[in-house]
Amino acid sequence: MRNYIIHAWSFVDPIYDKIRNFSTIETEDNVSVFRVQLIRYRGENQLLSDGNLIEKGDYLVKIHLHNVKLLKYLQAFHHTRKTIKLYQIVKKALPQLALFIKNHPLSKQIKAICGVTMLTKLVERLGFEVRPISNKIYRLSKCFSQFPIHYLSTGTFRGLLEKRVNYLFMSKNKLFEFS
Repeated sequence: MRNYIIHAWSFVDPIYDKIRNFSTIETEDNVSVFRVQLIRYRGENQLLSDGNLIEKGDYLVKIHLHNVKLLKYLQAFHHTRKTIKLYQIVKKALPQLALFIKNHPLSKQIKAICGVTMLTKLVERLGFEVRPISNKIYRLSKCFSQFPIHYLSTGTFRGLLEKRVNYLFMSKNKLFEFS
């Protein structure tokens, strides 16, 4: 059943890309990891550990894991190996993401990258800062959108209710250390 859902998702995904106006970031070996878009931040002020302050209206690059491609790629791996492999893939893609921001026409105005995730241990090891989502409606909507992805990647809903959906941030300067 999971394979059928992933296969169907593969056909719908390019349409979603066009609607959301994503740019794709790939690793050097052409594995599509991130889809990104430039946004204006609308949340609460965030002071990052390196002293950068993110305020309403600041330009950020919002990152989205390219879930359908990653699910297909990681299908062959055992659950514990999937986490390690995902970590390695994301780490390999960070220099390409830094290059994307350096070459962006608004590079000087972009303050950080941000995203939403349940994978807090994975992203903290990469240098992201995890912050709770204070808006309950937004947090709930993101939680529901993460449920199918969690099920498709693990094959179970076990442990899902204990996980929290959080923001993740990384300043542009910290990201540039990867390049």
